[in-house]
Amino acid sequence: MLSKLTVLYDRETGRSRGFAFVTMSTVEDCNAVIENLDGREYLGRILRVNFSDKPKPKLPLYAETDFKLFVGNLSWSVTTESLTQAFQEYGNVVGARVLYDGESGRSRGYGFVCYSTKAEMETALESLNGVELEGRAMRVSLAQGRRS
Repeated sequence: MLSKLTVLYDRETGRSRGFAFVTMSTVEDCNAVIENLDGREYLGRILRVNFSDKPKPKLPLYAETDFKLFVGNLSWSVTTESLTQAFQEYGNVVGARVLYDGESGRSRGYGFVCYSTKAEMETALESLNGVELEGRAMRVSLAQGRRS
């Protein structure tokens, strides 16, 4: 019996990477699925079904520090690179990331920027909140919640 299905998507484009992980209730169920589906054609592609290797530790999307800002109301055209450029004037940007929708690949209109020091983060917060970037006034605030 199927208990979990995870399709993997490209972080940059949001498109499927062409594979998925399926978790079954029992080893017997896994063996039955492998026996019945491995090598079969589906939607014009040959399926390769097997046991996965041990999962690798999940890498963060970008380098993070405790000095993290949330940046909202971003123009759809803002990229991670242009976000980094706008914020690096105010200190050492350790990591930055615009987030994208996994299915459409379109910007979600927000991102995060991390600095190496609290002073740099505070300077950027005071200097850039409400400043226009690529046609929209950014909303900059301290990032809330857990680090991913």
